[in-house]
Amino acid sequence: MQLSKFRGGVTRTTGTPGRFAGLRRLLWAQSLSQGGFVVLNLAMPLLAATSLHATPFQVSLVAASQTVAFLLIGLPVGVWVDRMRKRPIMIVADLARAVALGAVPVLWALDALTVAHLCAVAFVIGVATVFFDVADQSYLPHLVGSEGLVTANARLVVVDQTAAVAGPGIAGLIVQAVTAPAAVLVSAVAYVGSALCVARIKDPHPEPVDRTPRDRLGRSILQGIRYLWDHPVLRWLLACSTTMTFFWSMGYGMLLVLLAQDLGVPAVTLGLLFTAGGVGGLCATAVVRRVVDRLGDGRAVVLSVTLAAPCTLLAGFTDSGARLAFVVCAQFAFAAGLVVYNVAQVSYRQRTVPAHLLGRVNATIRFFAWGARPLGVVLGGVLAEFYGTRSAVWAGAAGTALASLWLLCTPLRGMRVLAQPSSESSVTKEAL
Repeated sequence: MQLSKFRGGVTRTTGTPGRFAGLRRLLWAQSLSQGGFVVLNLAMPLLAATSLHATPFQVSLVAASQTVAFLLIGLPVGVWVDRMRKRPIMIVADLARAVALGAVPVLWALDALTVAHLCAVAFVIGVATVFFDVADQSYLPHLVGSEGLVTANARLVVVDQTAAVAGPGIAGLIVQAVTAPAAVLVSAVAYVGSALCVARIKDPHPEPVDRTPRDRLGRSILQGIRYLWDHPVLRWLLACSTTMTFFWSMGYGMLLVLLAQDLGVPAVTLGLLFTAGGVGGLCATAVVRRVVDRLGDGRAVVLSVTLAAPCTLLAGFTDSGARLAFVVCAQFAFAAGLVVYNVAQVSYRQRTVPAHLLGRVNATIRFFAWGARPLGVVLGGVLAEFYGTRSAVWAGAAGTALASLWLLCTPLRGMRVLAQPSSESSVTKEAL
């Protein structure tokens, strides 16, 4: 497939303008979906912590329920996504999230909403998110081709970071003005809009469906795991991502409790503080393509984590008044580094992994990296109950800072360009 020049950073396939329109609609869908997620990420814990007066441990359970599905069904979802068309999966997942969220304001109006209800809703959203995320990352190479992946991923990150800039502030305003359940309803509407945008993608070359004889589910899952384990680069990236996610979730979840309950920071101010992460990420999107091209994706990955992850330690110094600026600095620096890291390593994965294994590999990475989130959040809640929320924030920040050791103490440290496997792994051969 031949690609023409980039226009506005988006690849356009020569002679197939439908691909350009499809990517544009996917960007709109991502804008709405990520906007809904960012609002929800602030509104749900705030709803538990303020309106329902939940304990730090209960708040951690609500947050953990949103991602525990990656641990429970993450691996089989990869097999199912490899066997089905990706776009319908994304549409159904968006609609499922919208319906689940619609129950929250109804229960609130009936004065029947409890922490258990929030956990149940969060779990349903998490299940749908597993399907959406795995299908989304596996669909993009089909839509733009391998040559356009870095640019397309950079544009998707622009969307994510724009939502991260606007979302917390908007969520804080809504929570303070018309209560947290209304902010949850905003997320439901956003997911409906995302489903409509994905449904309008008209792909001139529909993605193929695998018609070959299918292995049993367990064997298919094992193929994705073995491919990652045998890969000379992806296994170390997975270890780094999982470590960062685990400890960052521990610190971030309890930082929200520290600010909202211990320091009494108003919802609007809280939203603005967490907007700093979106601003940092958005600034990084302006240079990420040039950074990756200039340094090489290998150096970009190593330097981004090594320089940005230790900045999370600044969050431990936060306090009332001017010391809230430590939250801003920590969020800004870490998000900027994370954008460079994610664009480089996700693009590498999408162009390296064979198409028939991409869904399983994406799901396996999500299983470990995102599956670490609920474990980190719950452990943060336990630490906060026994040692205080600030201690949990410090522990999470320290662990996040050490994640770079997976890159500095492995062959990745000396790679300017991330290496391609020298030969097909045994799992790839078995899958053919």
